[in-house]
Amino acid sequence: MSDSRKVRITLESVQDGSSHLHTYEGEWFRKEKSIFIRYSEPAVEGDPSAGEVRTLLKYRIDELSIVRRGVIESEQLFVQGLRRTGRYHSSMTSFELETDTDRLSMQVPDGKGGSTEAELLPTELPFTLEWKYELHVGEQMSGRFHIRLHIQEELIS
Repeated sequence: MSDSRKVRITLESVQDGSSHLHTYEGEWFRKEKSIFIRYSEPAVEGDPSAGEVRTLLKYRIDELSIVRRGVIESEQLFVQGLRRTGRYHSSMTSFELETDTDRLSMQVPDGKGGSTEAELLPTELPFTLEWKYELHVGEQMSGRFHIRLHIQEELIS
């Protein structure tokens, strides 16, 4: 089953108590036992001349991967209760990183989920992905993050 829709993405990020809210337009689609969310964002908020970063999130039950390509490139993997290796690269620096995920969940309004294992993913919009993690660079803890990604259908006017 494959389904695709234009969506509005609201990203709420809390890092060590500091909160940021961003909104993007993108695409949501399903393939087999995974959902994908694709969108572009400026490399530097408010400065389109700094270039753009294309982001692809892939969620399947109990696992979230985020791949970013453009002037910044990174790969992160989130699995609740586990520490996973990733990487970050820009023109200024490059390093390996690790995510230690405390929480990974999806909130779906009543009746919007499916009935089989493959259908545990949302069949309709809206839904919210939420995850909490510690980011480690080398053996140093770099920050604690709490992310909420709300996906809703883009209304065409």
